Amino acid sequence: MRVRFRYLKVVLLFVVTYGVLKTIYALHLAQSPQLQFQHAVKLKFQSWFQNILASDLELESNESFLRHVERVKEEKLAHDWSQEFWDLDEKVTSNLPLELKVPSYFTDDKQRKPIFQPFDPRFTLGVYLSYLNKQQGSAPVPFHWSDWVDMEKLKKYVLPEKDGKIRCSFFDISNKGELVQDSELQPVQSYCREDDTNPLGYNIFAFPGPQMVPNNEILGKSYLYTSAPSPVKLVFLTDNLGSYEVYVANPSNNDLKHSLLHNGIVKVLDLEKVNVLHEYKTLVKTYPPRNGDEVMNDPKITIPRDAFDVDVNSVLDGLKGKELNVMEDAYRKSIEYSHHEEDPPKFFREAKLLEKHPEKWLGDHYDWRFFNGLTVGNEDQKLSLHHLVKSYLSFARQHGIVTWISHGSLLSWYWNGLAFPWDTDIDVQVPISDLHKLGKRFNQSLIIENIGTSEDKFNGMGRYFVDIGSSITHRSKGNGNNNIDGRFIDIDTGLYIDITALALTDTPTPQRYDYLAETQPHIRKALDELKDDDGNINYRDKNRELEAYNCRNNHFATYDELSPLVLTLVENSWSYVPSNFVMTLNYEYKLNALTDKNYRDSFYLNNFRIWVTTQIVLDYLQDPQRWVDEQKATGDEKSDEKKRVKKRVAVDKDKRVISNLEKWRINKLTTQDHANLLQHGSIFKEYVKTMHFTSYHEKELGLLMKSDLAGVTKHMEQYTHKGEWLRSDLFMNKVMRQRFNFEEAIDEVFKLMDLYAEE
Repeated sequence: MRVRFRYLKVVLLFVVTYGVLKTIYALHLAQSPQLQFQHAVKLKFQSWFQNILASDLELESNESFLRHVERVKEEKLAHDWSQEFWDLDEKVTSNLPLELKVPSYFTDDKQRKPIFQPFDPRFTLGVYLSYLNKQQGSAPVPFHWSDWVDMEKLKKYVLPEKDGKIRCSFFDISNKGELVQDSELQPVQSYCREDDTNPLGYNIFAFPGPQMVPNNEILGKSYLYTSAPSPVKLVFLTDNLGSYEVYVANPSNNDLKHSLLHNGIVKVLDLEKVNVLHEYKTLVKTYPPRNGDEVMNDPKITIPRDAFDVDVNSVLDGLKGKELNVMEDAYRKSIEYSHHEEDPPKFFREAKLLEKHPEKWLGDHYDWRFFNGLTVGNEDQKLSLHHLVKSYLSFARQHGIVTWISHGSLLSWYWNGLAFPWDTDIDVQVPISDLHKLGKRFNQSLIIENIGTSEDKFNGMGRYFVDIGSSITHRSKGNGNNNIDGRFIDIDTGLYIDITALALTDTPTPQRYDYLAETQPHIRKALDELKDDDGNINYRDKNRELEAYNCRNNHFATYDELSPLVLTLVENSWSYVPSNFVMTLNYEYKLNALTDKNYRDSFYLNNFRIWVTTQIVLDYLQDPQRWVDEQKATGDEKSDEKKRVKKRVAVDKDKRVISNLEKWRINKLTTQDHANLLQHGSIFKEYVKTMHFTSYHEKELGLLMKSDLAGVTKHMEQYTHKGEWLRSDLFMNKVMRQRFNFEEAIDEVFKLMDLYAEE
């Protein structure tokens, strides 16, 4: 009887809601608030329809369930032979191996030096932070990429004597037959030349075009090692206090003598040990940043309308006759080039894979210079993207750069505040004036993640390269090669954030904005006055009246859709999002994307507030007890990796939308079912690491949907975990899981040097 009554309620509510929607659609919606109300009702209905039979278990309020979580955690940590769960162990995370012994050859000239210095960011960052504290000024510092990027894969090419080194012909794959079929290979001589003056024996000086995955890794690192210009500036972030900006000496001169192995910095400091977190805390305490007044913390930001319109001629006139620093002069030259170049070539280059590669599209998600292998579908991808987003948002906010997440990244934030597990990159937008600010002040800068938090806890050691395109004055799609204006690149992986600017242009607006003229008399009158005798109108003038702005890929937004921006948390880091995000997402993805919990092979478990692989849950439902026993007996890490590889190969074939019956069964999972699912390692780890933040986000989203900004501010003040990392630092994960040891890596280099010398 209860079931029949429940379904009767469903039918009645459906009829009532449909009637409301039909009435709203019949209205002549004259004002933006009414349009927002229409979207809100539609969203409410669709959300209800998708979740009418879903359970709402309030797991975090269930003490019995929370005790079960702790028991599972204890069991997994007790049998964690592969260190899969090391970052859930508070004893480990509060006592990380952050201190290194400084090799004696750095301070004693009589000691033998290695030809190849092993990479460890704890060492590099610890030394540079100590040096900054000692200098307490802005004197330029030496730089070589080998101290900042892991060049381990070049070691076997650096160590051999001259006769044992590879030559440019090593990269010539033109004779590989079917393997290179349909690929537009570049002649080897167009990007490589022999060079006995550097340890590699060859010099990579340009983009190499499509290549095999292993070659791409070597080519990018070889370019950094031999030819790539250094960053113009290093920017060390803090936790909301501002930053330290220091110029690099001779950035155009790529020379190994500028590396720590040869530049004498370590000897000047006379260090026996270096602790990267200690050096960070000491610097912040004794020499606080001087630009803390730039940090944006306001609950909302009203974007100036003129931020979307930059007069390039005025910019150039303003720079004439002024004494410009290195970055300002480079910005001026870039603007002049862009202003006069009618058909600019493609600026950004990705790690292009061969046409015959089964996953050739994957290479497009990595900058070729920093490509370090394919990470899609594995743990490194999540770790990299998490710190990439956190660091970009922190960097922008601490330097007064107005930005917000967009496209798929905004959609993923809507669901649970996190990136989708299938995401391969991140999208953000800025007003065109802030793109110019980025280019003028930070282009070709290396941004260093805040090592510590305000509570003196370790945060991360990410390093990110800011790269702004050479044609930012072009605001139309043009040849389509430069839709992206800038990138914020993780130099550990090559993964990046795409930065696009919105500007006032003469690109015709989409039809969805016709209602503005139809319903608002003052706009209709202004547009009528702009028409010539033939009824034509200048689209730039029209867009100005509509306050409609677009990027170079013709994505539009109106001023009212964007401003004001409201403060929120993205990946547990402070950020801003457009206040009218629901309308924006509806335009781009339709409201189904805000309510449908099944996408490709993933399903959103609303009680865990995470996306999981659907098949895992379906396997569990077939025989729950057997599934639990198997998880306890074997674990899931290795089998999961095999499944991920298999899934990547068949990614376009594996997009099954589950049946309504399957969806109903998943939606009706009980508390005990959720307790059982925690036996799956990846589900357990994701839930435990994100539970506090996703719970915060769920409530925050409800407040934002009601435009209760005061409630959002109060909710954020009460949340005690904001700013904390949800996923571990990429390199520390290597230290813990692969048991990387700096001293052992150095010893191995010396052993290999001896072996090569004997040959």
